[in-house]
Amino acid sequence: MLGGICVIALLACGSGEIQNFEGIQVLSDPRIDRIDIRIYLLDKHGTPLIWSQSILSPNVGVSTISETDFTTNVEVYSMRDGKKHRKVYDGRLYHVRWAQEPNSFDRLLSAEIPRRFIEEDPERDTYLGVITVEVQTEKQGPFTDTIERTAIYKK
Repeated sequence: MLGGICVIALLACGSGEIQNFEGIQVLSDPRIDRIDIRIYLLDKHGTPLIWSQSILSPNVGVSTISETDFTTNVEVYSMRDGKKHRKVYDGRLYHVRWAQEPNSFDRLLSAEIPRRFIEEDPERDTYLGVITVEVQTEKQGPFTDTIERTAIYKK
């Protein structure tokens, strides 16, 4: 019985972690009312984790960490003279959810930045900006990635 308790305790210590999760890559897609954010979970070599191999440790099968177990922060900056200028949003990502691209097994999170939360910068000289995303779980991270020269304002 004591052996069984030790095994359960060891398994509980490892739960809540995604195997090989050691970084993120962020891409953005501008929409009329929001900026869609895709967050690829990466291993230490920068290769995206995939659903069939990168499972919740130590469980086996399709179990994953819930989207609600991820803490996110995003900073959005306007640009002036080709450089990061003024912070126009600092907060969390909205509608964070697991996603999968068509014909792909890559593990990624999908999220949004509502445009109504992005402040107007009257000194900016382009509709482009810089977005920095930070993601972490209770046991892993924080992981950060930055997208430079991405559309943050409507043209």
